[in-house]
Amino acid sequence: MKERRTKMRKKQKFVFLSFVGVFLLIGWYWISGNHSIKASPEEYEQYQVFNSVNTPGVHILNNDGTDAVSGQAVELPGDFGTSFKLTDKIGYEVSGEDTTIIPQGLEKTKIFRFKKADLGKEKSVLVKNAAVYNGRDINLKLVIDEMNFQQDPNINFIAVGSVKDGQSSDFLPVSTNSAENWGKLFLFFGSGNRNGVTNTDIWDKYEVNDSISYHYEFFDAKSGAPLDFKGVWNFSNINGLKAVSAPQNKDDFSDVYVRNLTDVRVKTETKSGLTVPGFSEFYGSGSRVGLDSSKVSKLVSGEEYSMNMQRRSANSNTASSAMAILYDTTSIVRIAPAKPIVFGERNSAKHDDPDYLKLKYSILQTIADNVKNAEVNNRSTTFKIDTQVPDYYELKKEDIKIFEYGSTVDITDKVFNIVITGGNKATIEAKDSTSDEFNGKVFDIQVVANPSPSFDFKNNKAAYNYQNSGPDNGYMTDFEMAGAATTASYTFVNPKTNISQTLISETNTEQTQSQVLYEGVPYGTAKEDLKIPMGGNIATAFPEAKELLSSYDVDTENEIDRPVTVSYVGTPPNISTNKPGDIVEVPLMLTSAKGVETPITVKIEITQTIFDLDIEHLDAETGAAIATTSPLPSGEEGVEYIATSEQIKGYIPSAVLVDGVDKTPSPITDPLSVTVKFVTNKKVTFKYTKLRTPVIKAEFDVSPTTVPLGGKATYTATVKNTAEAPTAWGNVSFKIDTPFPDKITPDVSTVKVNGVALEASKVDFDLSTKEFKIDLSDLDLDENEAVIKYDVIVAADAAVQVVNQTYTVSGAAGDGSKASQQSNSTSLNVIRGESQLNVLYRKKDETNNDVKMDPDRDTITTQKDGTAFDITPETFDGYVLDKIIVDGQVLPEPLPTSVKGKYGEISTIEFHYKGTLLITSAPTLLDFEMNEASAKNLRVESAKTDKDLVVTDTRATKQRWYLYAKVTEDFKTTDGSNKTLSGILRYNDGGTTEKNFPVDQNQLLTSPDNFSDTKYNISQTWSAKGKGFKVEVPGDYVKKLGEYRAKIVYTLSEVPDLP
Repeated sequence: MKERRTKMRKKQKFVFLSFVGVFLLIGWYWISGNHSIKASPEEYEQYQVFNSVNTPGVHILNNDGTDAVSGQAVELPGDFGTSFKLTDKIGYEVSGEDTTIIPQGLEKTKIFRFKKADLGKEKSVLVKNAAVYNGRDINLKLVIDEMNFQQDPNINFIAVGSVKDGQSSDFLPVSTNSAENWGKLFLFFGSGNRNGVTNTDIWDKYEVNDSISYHYEFFDAKSGAPLDFKGVWNFSNINGLKAVSAPQNKDDFSDVYVRNLTDVRVKTETKSGLTVPGFSEFYGSGSRVGLDSSKVSKLVSGEEYSMNMQRRSANSNTASSAMAILYDTTSIVRIAPAKPIVFGERNSAKHDDPDYLKLKYSILQTIADNVKNAEVNNRSTTFKIDTQVPDYYELKKEDIKIFEYGSTVDITDKVFNIVITGGNKATIEAKDSTSDEFNGKVFDIQVVANPSPSFDFKNNKAAYNYQNSGPDNGYMTDFEMAGAATTASYTFVNPKTNISQTLISETNTEQTQSQVLYEGVPYGTAKEDLKIPMGGNIATAFPEAKELLSSYDVDTENEIDRPVTVSYVGTPPNISTNKPGDIVEVPLMLTSAKGVETPITVKIEITQTIFDLDIEHLDAETGAAIATTSPLPSGEEGVEYIATSEQIKGYIPSAVLVDGVDKTPSPITDPLSVTVKFVTNKKVTFKYTKLRTPVIKAEFDVSPTTVPLGGKATYTATVKNTAEAPTAWGNVSFKIDTPFPDKITPDVSTVKVNGVALEASKVDFDLSTKEFKIDLSDLDLDENEAVIKYDVIVAADAAVQVVNQTYTVSGAAGDGSKASQQSNSTSLNVIRGESQLNVLYRKKDETNNDVKMDPDRDTITTQKDGTAFDITPETFDGYVLDKIIVDGQVLPEPLPTSVKGKYGEISTIEFHYKGTLLITSAPTLLDFEMNEASAKNLRVESAKTDKDLVVTDTRATKQRWYLYAKVTEDFKTTDGSNKTLSGILRYNDGGTTEKNFPVDQNQLLTSPDNFSDTKYNISQTWSAKGKGFKVEVPGDYVKKLGEYRAKIVYTLSEVPDLP
């Protein structure tokens, strides 16, 4: 405290007056743990009715299901026919539940109860196998996002566990006019409305304006991957007890269907009574459920779908009460049957299996759940499926079985009539397509066809598309069972419409084709004019049964069915008593490598005494015998006989002599043959030259020797048998010795030999073992060179490495031995490439478009792939970081303080900011300085400030705001004497009356009419003779000299009339 003495008789007083300031942002919610909503509930009359003006494009249907405007029937495609349904395949996984109730008397059903505590942890229920969508099981996941409850009730999810449980009505937690059995509570979310029920009392009560936000996610049940779902969501009980919000384009309601006498109304851009763009709030009247007047059918699509439910009061009674949402499988609008989905089956049954050669496939047919009652019948008038197999197969009625999907109960004769026409076409027609047994079902139609009498593999192998290599080796694959082979047809007829449609199933090579294993059947041709002398012995004359056949093989000509063996059936017949001219039948058995047998009978004539012809086979160099002809040919005198050289491993025929006379033809052929006569000629001598052992050259090269990630290299292999003639090297194969590394693969389409592309069947790259082989067996490589070229592709995400490879070529030498050679080693150096990283900074403009931040901080940098980075987002005055997008994926909250990664793995990072409304500067001190206290009134017109009072508004869509001030502590001495000066602060806002500041009462300082600017410096408008804070002290009001200090709070609000 300071004193100043003057010559006046009265003591002069000096008072220091000042304020300490703080600021607080208030919006639609108080900043507190429960986010209590201050606005009162919206009244039903404030919602808009559905019409072309309020809800453009909305579908309003008459009670008979026709369009209220055109009078025509309305029908959605079958793509929208999937509904979530209780089956015995249902299962549940829950997370974050508070408690679990197991209802009395039910097998598998549970009730999961959730509290609002720990909302930072996921609260969810995964419903497994909740529906069949496009032929596959899908999972549905409910995720609770926010629970704004004024008290602490539970929110309940009823997990009905089986069809049997669903049929029970015991101990229901809801009234019977809400649900007649547990099955009607499938996907139930909310609270019950019956208390005192044994073990199932879930009557939780909610205050008016209590709300819960949640969403559903869709997943493929097999892979677990998110699913782009499309269907109809039926809200069945929108009434006056709650409002339901869902995503909705306010300018396009073409995805919404309601009755013309609906009680439901709508408010666009609204969620839980608050303005939320992109949402609409649906609200009804009364409290009844299960009526079409309280139902809304809405098309949904995407990987997830958001909803919100808020407790309301249907009348003046605002006491706490129940709140729930029910899922209804039945849509307001008719949904057509879906296209049939075909699943081909691979039949691997072998020849000794009863299922061998059967053609099998199944058809999945979804029938939407359509309404049928006294007012409307949206169910198809007729429905049938036509399915056809190739004409070399036949269908029988008893081989077609129909089940409801997920069930093992055969319902074929109960629901369908089956008619077979032409032997290979089945028409499967619903007995009554309007019945409950047919409506709302997914039918699993299992078809089995058997070969017809016209089945002839040997003469139709190509037509049956039989495969003799690759993954389908040994299978017939001419069985595309979708497309025109399987169609569905339906009619929908009533006095106002006549719809007739045919739905063609879609083909998918990986799904809709069946394959049938075929094991080759051996066949053979008996030699003609077989003879044996009277008194001879068949086993001695023909020691090997195959000598009685001119040829034999399997009808598949496939190596997997070879070799075919020929054997006598038992002991060959005894011909000791047969006479010349008798014909003896010799039974043989042909057996394939897989055990398939074919019997054949050979006929041999018993002849007169005949003469043998001696045939010898000699090494041309040594003269040694290298083969024998058995049995020796024999015949009657003068009969001509053509003697032929043998195929002897390691040799080629080089000369033929008859009775010592050279009869070698020019040029020499292989085999050699000569014509002789029995008795006239006695001996035929074939001479053979030994083949030289192959000497294989195998060279290997790669170009370029260094490639970056994402590049390619060309390999060249040069192969030749360099041995001197004669030499033989056949049935050659090429194989890389070491498997290819991960993500480095040969391009099989580029393989060429001597500049000519090879057939795809000759090149094999096994994706699982990474082995690479080339079949060169069709090439003449006895003495010719083969230059093999192919490209190798290096993936962008492959490892940096050196790839060292050799190859081995193998073939058969002339003597049948294996001749192989490994090549030299090649080295391919795989190096890193370079990649760019784009870092972008964006905000929303007034039209909600993304624009660059100011100043522009976008950057583009280039580094070696794999180089690590750690990007911390820039800061911008008045903006806060709203979301981070990395390569198109939005990062979950809470957002990280930086983004880490590597070049080549991430290419773009987007930092998105949103504008704010806040006080960016406020004076911590309003100093009215030292003033003289006297008997006269004192007025101080201005105060010194240490900071300006500044409001910053960077919101994309600006709205009016209000700045308030409130004195929280009146002027009080700072020396501890607690002397006060009350009511002396004034504020001039330019009006005719200055504002005073009773303690703890807000006073409006300013609310600009022009609120389009970004910064507002309020204190710059203050002046001594104008706006600003003033002090008025009445004469003799100051009782104690000293420094006085008060405290003021500035509050910025988006709403007026702050209390």
